[in-house]
Amino acid sequence: MINKLAYWLVAGLIFSLSSTTMATSEKSLEVKTLPSIHFFYGEYSLSSKDMHKQGEKIAEKTAYAIATKTPTVLNGPFTYIFENVQSFDPKAINAQIGWPVEKPINGVGSYLFKETKEFKCISVVHEGPHAELPHAWKKLVTQAIAEGHKVTGEGRTVIKLSGANGYVIAELQLGVQ
Repeated sequence: MINKLAYWLVAGLIFSLSSTTMATSEKSLEVKTLPSIHFFYGEYSLSSKDMHKQGEKIAEKTAYAIATKTPTVLNGPFTYIFENVQSFDPKAINAQIGWPVEKPINGVGSYLFKETKEFKCISVVHEGPHAELPHAWKKLVTQAIAEGHKVTGEGRTVIKLSGANGYVIAELQLGVQ
């Protein structure tokens, strides 16, 4: 009888702990500061319908312009910089889209260049369909505000891997004070 009682107490404790862990599966957000980057980019307004395909074309064209029309080379992953992630309209997203490059250069044609400042942010990694990025951004902003972070509005999506059928591994970087 005592063995059965002990069994049920231990089983109940394990169930209770696993339920608590599942309910609080979101990790607390950590703040980090990223160094400034030299950024070669274009300004775009993209529709959410084919954003992945549009992004791939922009990546190719921008990388080609850097390789053939500038005296520098790529120095990091393909990046989207948003000025106001809090007001994302999933139907149309405005962004500065391009590549970090090794050294300062002049813009070429419709492409621009800027050196960003250090960027204090919270970051999370999204692995899944590109179409889910607006939802992942909304979730990140909501969690950051709920945890008491002061959101600046700037955000970056850094594409670490772009695979077939719109699958991406992307780091979402939300600016905070």
